[in-house]
Amino acid sequence: MDLRPLLLAPLVLLSVAGCSEARDTAGQVQDCAGLARDVVSSGLSGVPTQAEAEAAKQRLDDRVAGIGDQTLKDAAGALSDRLGEVAEAVRGTDRALIEEKVAAAREAAGRTASACNVDVSQFLG
Repeated sequence: MDLRPLLLAPLVLLSVAGCSEARDTAGQVQDCAGLARDVVSSGLSGVPTQAEAEAAKQRLDDRVAGIGDQTLKDAAGALSDRLGEVAEAVRGTDRALIEEKVAAAREAAGRTASACNVDVSQFLG
């Protein structure tokens, strides 16, 4: 009996698993690059305008739907929520509230950067 096909089967399975893992990693790198672009343009390096925060939230909402990694998806979703809070806060004149919401959004950006295994500066500019 020829055992070569049986010996090759585990190698083929490992190869397929490796390709899947590489594809997942490439997808996450692409997701993180897009998230970083979206957040850098949000104005979070300072105090964003209402329009900047709302536009960034919309871009993140659109992007989050396609993220496969649950940890990254959760972090990016929370960041989107914080940007919505910033947009709401900057409509008013309460500087303390604005600063509080901006700080919370920056922390969320830090958690998202951490989920991407990059420094927060990649997200805040």
